[in-house]
Amino acid sequence: MKVKQFAEKLSLWQRIEEAVARTSVLCATSLLEEIAQIPIHRSRATRRLGAYVSKGDKPVCIRLQFAQEPDVLEQTFLHEVAHACDHLSCRQQNQPYPGSHNSSWKHWAQALGVETKTSGRSAAVQALHQQRLKPVAVCQRCGTEFHRVRRLNRNRRYIHNQCGGTLQPI
Repeated sequence: MKVKQFAEKLSLWQRIEEAVARTSVLCATSLLEEIAQIPIHRSRATRRLGAYVSKGDKPVCIRLQFAQEPDVLEQTFLHEVAHACDHLSCRQQNQPYPGSHNSSWKHWAQALGVETKTSGRSAAVQALHQQRLKPVAVCQRCGTEFHRVRRLNRNRRYIHNQCGGTLQPI
C-alpha cells in the first residue's frame, strides 16, 4: 500500500494536500506526487508506533504498527508524513536534511494538525509488547527474573544492578 491509498482510506489525503498547498513549497504538485508513492510497511516494533525511513535523499518507506488504536494510528501516520514532507521539501530546495523533530518538521506537523511531540503512547501496542516479553535471565544471588523481547547476548557477562549478583541466561 502507498501513502495516498492509505490516506484516502483514513480520509486524510485532502488534509495532506491542503497542508502542502499552505506551505511555501516551490513545487507542491511534485512533492505531493512523491509523498503519494511512498510505500507503507507493517512494523513489528512494539516500542515505537511508526517510523519514516529514508536513504540519502530518497524516501524508502513509512513503517506503521497497525495494532494501535484508530485515532492514534491517524496521528502516527500524519506524524510520519510530516517527516516525509520535511525531508522532501529540504531536498527540493537543495538543502541538507537537518534531521527529525526540528523547527521545519514542527512547521509541517502543525500544518498537518499533529501534535509536535516526539513519541506517542498506545495501550494496545504496550499490551502487545507485554505479551512478547519472555524470561531471559535469573540473578544467581537474589533469584530475580528478567524479562525481555530479545534474549541476552550469551557472549557477555551481566551483573544485577541492585544486588551485584551474576545473571544466568535462561
